[in-house]
Amino acid sequence: MLLLLMPLAVTAQSDLYRRYASMTEYTVAQVSGFKINDSVRIDVVMVQSDNDKDWYRLSKMFGVEQATGVTSWLGAADHPEHRVAWTGEPVIRVVASHDKRTIGLYRIDNEAQYDALMEYQVSAMSSRKKRQ
Repeated sequence: MLLLLMPLAVTAQSDLYRRYASMTEYTVAQVSGFKINDSVRIDVVMVQSDNDKDWYRLSKMFGVEQATGVTSWLGAADHPEHRVAWTGEPVIRVVASHDKRTIGLYRIDNEAQYDALMEYQVSAMSSRKKRQ
C-alpha cells in the first residue's frame, strides 16, 4: 500500500506536526483522519530522516536503541518520546523503523482507536511476512 503524505495548511496542523516540522533536518508530514477501518480514523504524523547522521540524532531523541527493524511503544500525548502505559487517556503510538529512518506518531484518544490500530498493525505485519 502506498500512502502519500502531504503537509497541511497551518490551521489544521497538530502541535506534534509543528514541533517536528520546525526541525529542518527532517521531512515531516501529517494525515488527519487516517482510516484504520470502516469506523475508526486517527491522526498520524510521520518524521523521516534523509541521512544516517540525522537519523541517529532523531532515534536518540526518542530513545530508539534497536539497530534494525521496527520497534514500537506508547508515548505521552504531549511528549511521545516518554514511554507510558495505556490508561484510557490519549497517547501516541510510536512506531520507529530503523531501516526506513522513520518515526510514525499515531494519536490514540480512546479504546476503540487503540484496539483498531493494534489490529491494523498486526494485520499489516502478517501480510508482509506472507509476501516474503
